[in-house]
Amino acid sequence: MTHQTLLARLAVVLGVVGFWVFAGIGASREPGYDPTHDYLSALAATGAAEPLWGLLMFASATLAVLAAAWHVRSVLLLAATVALAAGAVIRVDCPTGAAGCNAGPLVVEPSVAGQLHAAAVVGYQLLLSAALLALAVVDHRAGRRGWAAAALAGALLPLLLALDPLPLEPGLSQRLWVVCGQVVLLMLALRPTGRATVAA
Repeated sequence: MTHQTLLARLAVVLGVVGFWVFAGIGASREPGYDPTHDYLSALAATGAAEPLWGLLMFASATLAVLAAAWHVRSVLLLAATVALAAGAVIRVDCPTGAAGCNAGPLVVEPSVAGQLHAAAVVGYQLLLSAALLALAVVDHRAGRRGWAAAALAGALLPLLLALDPLPLEPGLSQRLWVVCGQVVLLMLALRPTGRATVAA
């Protein structure tokens, strides 16, 4: 294992862990915030009590995606990183605080910032799925059927969960989608490297 591979894998893990640490701290400092009902984006919103924790949450997520993109050499995954970073920079507006703020990725926000934030998050998911489909093709052609199947599942399952098909509270539904996407990133971190595994 090269130093680059080790650093990339470590960065993915740190990004995933950091995401939940900062999300937990941010949620605990928002009066009335309920993780089962309230959205994660609200933690970084304009109007949140301590949005720094939400911004650090987004930064950790961006680090994880960037490290995965570097590890598998995927241009599409790099574009997904840019979309996620844009979602962090374009903050939703929660004038009464994070608690009870309708700031989900599929919620139509009246503000321009809210609409752009939602578009960035949706764009991230589409680019992530496209990157995984490309990797599935590469692995299939290289005879790595197991990795190809895993990449295909990783492309489709988060995309399905993003449509909120389960009868769950909004916060739980979004967190399930996030966890699924992070499992995909951890899977990418474990993916073998080399010229035959590089995605265009």
